[in-house]
Amino acid sequence: MALMNSSECNCKARSDMTACPLCDATAPPAIPRPIDALYAAPVSQALPIARNRAIYILLALFVGIFGAHNFYAGYHGRAICQLLITLLLGWLLIGVMITGLWALVEMITVETDASGVQMV
Repeated sequence: MALMNSSECNCKARSDMTACPLCDATAPPAIPRPIDALYAAPVSQALPIARNRAIYILLALFVGIFGAHNFYAGYHGRAICQLLITLLLGWLLIGVMITGLWALVEMITVETDASGVQMV
């Protein structure tokens, strides 16, 4: 129980009272306590791992028609598309030619993985 000084008669009164019992002076309004700032726990962010460009090129050369190099680099949409074209049209040889040329172009031009990290 805290005590406060009355503004009129300077007597001690309990802080939970709304007025002084002797002089009937009203208590000053309570000053609200500031809210403690909320801080979140620090979050560690995983550093992206750079992919090896030599492995990417070797995968594109040997199994590029199946999209293995794109799976390695994180381009899953491209890889699934190459795999489906090879499986559906591969028996006509047109699918193999399309995905083979596609893999050759990607082998030469792609320098970053799907998250934008430069391949080393």
